[in-house]
Amino acid sequence: MLLFDFLKDIIYRKKGDLLDNPENHQEFQPYLMQRWLSMHSPNLAKIINATTNRLYTTFETKQDWYRGLLTTIPKTYFKKINYIKKNKKEKENQKEFNEIISFIAKNKQISKREVEMYVDEFNLNIDDIKRVLKGDKIK
Repeated sequence: MLLFDFLKDIIYRKKGDLLDNPENHQEFQPYLMQRWLSMHSPNLAKIINATTNRLYTTFETKQDWYRGLLTTIPKTYFKKINYIKKNKKEKENQKEFNEIISFIAKNKQISKREVEMYVDEFNLNIDDIKRVLKGDKIK
């Protein structure tokens, strides 16, 4: 039994018989189920946040989790669930970015976090900052 079999049952089939077999208890992981269900659609993420994340103390066993997810998640259409992963900046650019942030923070006597916040908030281009630091003019 795979994680995706549980997902299919919770989202599409709604039979609720997969945990009747004791061998499947080990395969069912509530955390992973919630994570994959929230990646299905933003609406399911809202439902999970409003229900299971707030009422987790009432679910004592995996069977309770399974029944809770079956009843709270509405039956929906089949859709491929794309795994959402964190975007990582390239290591080389990240090192250069950190050096520039450190230099500015030291010069202006503010924290690196503040400098990063300003860069993000005002959509500052690091290449432009590098040119200014070198003494070149910005186009």
